[in-house]
Amino acid sequence: MNRLIQWLLAALIVIAAAAVAAAVYGVALRGTAGEQDEDQQAAVQAASRTSVQNGRSVVTMDAQAQAREGIRVAPVAETSMRAEVRGMAIVLPVTDLASIRNAYVAARSRLERDDVGVTLSRTRYERARSLYEQDQNVSLAAMQDAEAAYRTSQAQKQADEQDATLQIDTVRLRWGAVLADWTVKGDPALDAILEQRALLVQVAFPPGEVAKAPSTLSLSLPGNQRVPARLVSSMPEVNTQIQGLSYAYVAPARPGLAVGMNVPVLVPVGEPAGGALVPDGAVVWWQGQAWVYEAISPTAFTRRPLAPDHRVEGGYFVPGRAFPAGTRLAVAGAQLLLSEEFRGQIQQEG
Repeated sequence: MNRLIQWLLAALIVIAAAAVAAAVYGVALRGTAGEQDEDQQAAVQAASRTSVQNGRSVVTMDAQAQAREGIRVAPVAETSMRAEVRGMAIVLPVTDLASIRNAYVAARSRLERDDVGVTLSRTRYERARSLYEQDQNVSLAAMQDAEAAYRTSQAQKQADEQDATLQIDTVRLRWGAVLADWTVKGDPALDAILEQRALLVQVAFPPGEVAKAPSTLSLSLPGNQRVPARLVSSMPEVNTQIQGLSYAYVAPARPGLAVGMNVPVLVPVGEPAGGALVPDGAVVWWQGQAWVYEAISPTAFTRRPLAPDHRVEGGYFVPGRAFPAGTRLAVAGAQLLLSEEFRGQIQQEG
């Protein structure tokens, strides 16, 4: 009898343990299923931000989400600019120019000394001649010595004048009349070039494409950098590296610009054309193509291609009416919209 009771108790314990295990397992299953449901629901919610409307992909994001993700929208700015053609430039060494300028300065210093010498010797000669002609209070030899000193000082001044003229003529023949004038006047613009705070650039334009050298143009550096350059004058000498009519321009010294570099230049031609300025912050790159996100409503964005042919300071110029006045673009957070668009597409395909 006792043995029977023991067996019954053992059976009840086993049954109770099995029931508890089943309950725990059921709770676990429900928890896992609930988590999976939540994950699926979150995925559906994420995917719901991307849809296709009228054949184009649209990313939808409410104002709170835009503020949270740092998305900022602004209208494009209307502007105008001239079409551009490409030329070639070389950054010139100015060692020879510095040497000639120094030689000219030395010649001018000698001329100032010569002026004093000529004035003094002429005074002595005239006094000696006057005394000699009056009562021969001065000997003929003394008068002749004074005259010789005067003629010598005149000859020295003439030689130094010719030396100074030669230096200026050399500058004019090699670098043009404006730089020669700067050398004569000691212009601060020339000092900036010789001190390498500014760079002297020789530019050759494509034959037949530029009727007149523009007063300003842009040097094109890697990374879409532009360095402004202003016209100095035409250059008498043709550089063997860049054939064609050449002009001297001055550009501010910048990292990436060095003496001897060949640099593409962008030359404005024709009449100004109207268009829009798309800022850098609005542009994203995908598969080698530039894109922007246009706000088609306060909460919806669609991706549009951008032709990056006209790089300008701070962005891109788009000629014509591709982006009419009032077009609103995501100027901050465009990269996040691109990621959101493609994440939604992947989830939808999944």
